[in-house]
Amino acid sequence: MKKLLLIAAAILSLSAANAQVAYVGYQNVPGTRKVTVANTTTTTNYSNSGFFLGGAMNFEIADALGIQPGLEVSYFGRTDETLLGDDKFSMWGINIPIDVNYGFELSSDFKLNVYAGPSIYIGLAYNDKLGNTTYDWYGDAYSRFGLGLGMGAWCDIKDMIRVKIGYDMGLLNRAKDDGVEYKENALMFSVGYIF
Repeated sequence: MKKLLLIAAAILSLSAANAQVAYVGYQNVPGTRKVTVANTTTTTNYSNSGFFLGGAMNFEIADALGIQPGLEVSYFGRTDETLLGDDKFSMWGINIPIDVNYGFELSSDFKLNVYAGPSIYIGLAYNDKLGNTTYDWYGDAYSRFGLGLGMGAWCDIKDMIRVKIGYDMGLLNRAKDDGVEYKENALMFSVGYIF
């Protein structure tokens, strides 16, 4: 009986969604790594780029106010030149943004929403390929779990196309080694189809 009630509640919650969107986007993911040894801190900045694709549903909780959970598959990476050859980094993960949003109707064809909210990141693979050797940094050096705070805006065009820009600020230290701090941020741009 409990299972039937849970299934019914899930169906009702999905039908309460007033907008569903599937999207694809580009992301720039700068990372900052700080290493402290004997009271001396060295900071290294990285610039990664990649893409993401996902979907989201917006639930209206009051007039023009909504909450939009989403699910995204994310990839980003970079290549560094070293004395031993190219060092190629690649990261795959799942991102779960939960955006609280407020909407404005600019005209019958254009609606603007601003949003803010947490995002949860779960790393799937963090590979580092140097020459013929590949390392997986998750587990040993870096945590698979990340938490961010996102904010931004999107514009719905004719209730059919969504253009979104946002920024996620990494809140947690992802490095596991003592004296090492590593945080990632993300600047994201996406285009989606509303159905």
